[in-house]
Amino acid sequence: MMRATRVTGKPITHERLHQRVVEELLKQIVSGAIPPGTALPSEPELARQFGVSRIVIREAIRILVEKGLVAVRHGSGMWVQPAEQWNHLDPMVLFERLRSNRDPSWLEEILELRKILELAAAELAAVRRTPEHLARLNDLLGRMRAAVADADAATYVSLDVTFHEVIMEAAGNRLLREARRPLSDVLFSGWLMTTRTPERLTRSLRGHEDIYTAIAAGDPLAAREAMRRHVEYFENNIRADLELPTREAVGAVSGDGHHFAN
Repeated sequence: MMRATRVTGKPITHERLHQRVVEELLKQIVSGAIPPGTALPSEPELARQFGVSRIVIREAIRILVEKGLVAVRHGSGMWVQPAEQWNHLDPMVLFERLRSNRDPSWLEEILELRKILELAAAELAAVRRTPEHLARLNDLLGRMRAAVADADAATYVSLDVTFHEVIMEAAGNRLLREARRPLSDVLFSGWLMTTRTPERLTRSLRGHEDIYTAIAAGDPLAAREAMRRHVEYFENNIRADLELPTREAVGAVSGDGHHFAN
């Protein structure tokens, strides 16, 4: 039988102990420090390494099992699952895989899926939006204009996220919203957010205005096209800031050749 590996555990004093254990083990698994097929240490050993109780370890393992990272085999312990078994739309897994693996093709797949969802949402919203949705979008645009005028990037980004959430709501498809949420959480996080220069804020604002105009006019094709232009502008900024190749080039380049810039 394969001998259990040693996990790099540091004593934890945070009030949410099990969550801190989950974060540390997840990082080590997704980064490859603990590769698939590896037997984790026993509950007592993990508790000793992390300086927590076995109850905390048991709860952390339960969460890792839910995320598809770990399997508990009665009689043979706890094992790291192959990457194919992971829940890649889980926000923690999604974020850590991007951060740790530095794989441009993985980012491109995320961007591609996000585009599919955003374009579909804009098209549906143009047909299904209510006066309340339009009022909320219009209000957000006014606040976004004020943020651009004040060069307040942090406020603008928060309003940007809300604007897209309202469009998802207006689309009237709950599954569409659920599928988009983890992608949005990662792409709009501070780690992956592109530099918000005044020029970019202004260009982004124009994109949102075009989207609103098309949705308000009830024109699904125009809404889809406006969203496409906006999303592709966002994607190109990410590629430029992270020094990544274009979508077409990624398929011809190995993951060893390009890395995320920290």
